[in-house]
Amino acid sequence: NEQQKEHERFELKMAGERDADEYKRNCAKERRESFASRNIEGRRQREVEVEIKVKEKDAAHERFEFKMAGERDGDKYLQRCEKARRESFALRGRECVSHRKVMDEIRSLSQEKEHESYMLKWAAQNDVKEYLTVEAEKRRKSFAFRNAEGKRHRDREDELRCEELQKAQEQEKLRAASQKDVELYKKKCAERDRASLSYRGKELQLQHLEAEKDRQEEYEVNQEQLALETEARGDVEEYLKDCKKRRRLSLAFRAKERGRHAKWVQQKAGEERTRRNRHTKNMALDQRYVELAKEKELAKTAIFALRHAGCSFSMNPFAPLLE
Repeated sequence: NEQQKEHERFELKMAGERDADEYKRNCAKERRESFASRNIEGRRQREVEVEIKVKEKDAAHERFEFKMAGERDGDKYLQRCEKARRESFALRGRECVSHRKVMDEIRSLSQEKEHESYMLKWAAQNDVKEYLTVEAEKRRKSFAFRNAEGKRHRDREDELRCEELQKAQEQEKLRAASQKDVELYKKKCAERDRASLSYRGKELQLQHLEAEKDRQEEYEVNQEQLALETEARGDVEEYLKDCKKRRRLSLAFRAKERGRHAKWVQQKAGEERTRRNRHTKNMALDQRYVELAKEKELAKTAIFALRHAGCSFSMNPFAPLLE
């Protein structure tokens, strides 16, 4: 029994060793298969990585190509922009020059108009100054006349006053000489006073009438001056209107003359073209007539040669023509 048990233990031991060896072989096989599968997976991953790197290089190359093409397009665009800018500068320069010429012409026209307006203004001012000078001279003459009239009236009043004083002195002498004539003197004085009062009343009335007449004359003179000033202002306005009208007529006449001159230039150009065409046509006709005359001469020469050949074919009758 012990040997059988020992034999069973030995068989179990051997079976365990065989199972261990089998297990080891299975583990080694699994390891080899795992290594093989990992190698295959690593190779596949390396190939994928290589393919990805190749694709990345191609993409980088394409991006570089796109970048270079974009830079070339950008350079071309900048060149086009620079060319367009130069053309724009040239066009703006030409436009600026033409605009400057137009503005200079407009400025010259405005200066001419301003000069004409200043000339008209100065002419009107000179006319007004002359008119005011004439009116001032008339006013001075009027003042001188009125001063002379006032002096004459004052001299007349002084004479009357002297006469009254002389009469009073004579009356005082008469009163001192005779008392009897006092009443008569009083009566005469009363009559004289009444006459003097009447005379002075008449003189005052005459003076009032003359003053009223002077005022009326001065008013009429002022009215005439106002009328003259109004007429002068109207004359100045009419003169300005006439000057403007003359200027418009002058501009219209100059425009008409320019149109007429342009028509004359066109007519002369048409006549010159007609003359040149006629001359060319005549030259062509002359050349044609010369060619016809030459052909006619050649024909005559040929006919003459045929007529005087003597029916001999030893020589060429058209030798002169061929020469």
